[in-house]
Amino acid sequence: MHKLLVLFAAALLIAGCEGDTGPTGPAGNANVMAGTISPTNAEWICCSNWKMTTDVGTVTAITTRYVDIPVAEITADIIANGAVLMYFEAETGSARWAPLPFELLHYTRAYFINVVYEVQEGMIRLHYFLMSAIPGVTPPDPATVVIPTYHFKYLVIEGTALLTLQAGGIDLSEPDRIIEYATRP
Repeated sequence: MHKLLVLFAAALLIAGCEGDTGPTGPAGNANVMAGTISPTNAEWICCSNWKMTTDVGTVTAITTRYVDIPVAEITADIIANGAVLMYFEAETGSARWAPLPFELLHYTRAYFINVVYEVQEGMIRLHYFLMSAIPGVTPPDPATVVIPTYHFKYLVIEGTALLTLQAGGIDLSEPDRIIEYATRP
């Protein structure tokens, strides 16, 4: 028992000691978090609504298919002071990232394809919807559309990192440049 008390006292003594501060570690991107997702057609859920105030007292709702992306790093502070940015590879395999929201006139010229996103604490919701380009023409029902497997990239940026990026002249439409800038020494 005496040996156990001596060992316990020694452990407490060692744990309470402080030494010199070690060298600074390499720079990292603790203030910038990145992730990717590539939802298949089957993963886009039908149906939700993307809403926008279009006039004083008027809200327009568009029926969408959606994907929810859980992102624990999106906090109330990120929403108030930082940024959540989304990009997608419009042409699969091109390694060219387009910022969201995104709108493109379908090759038939009858309707627009739209991809937008919403941010909430702990989550990003992607919306995919179609809007008529010709008065009187109804676009296809989103429930029946086959959505290609797009690759999406998201960045969660703390407020201090956002200010640093802006001061450094970094174009927020280029996700790879943001990550490169945030991780350099």
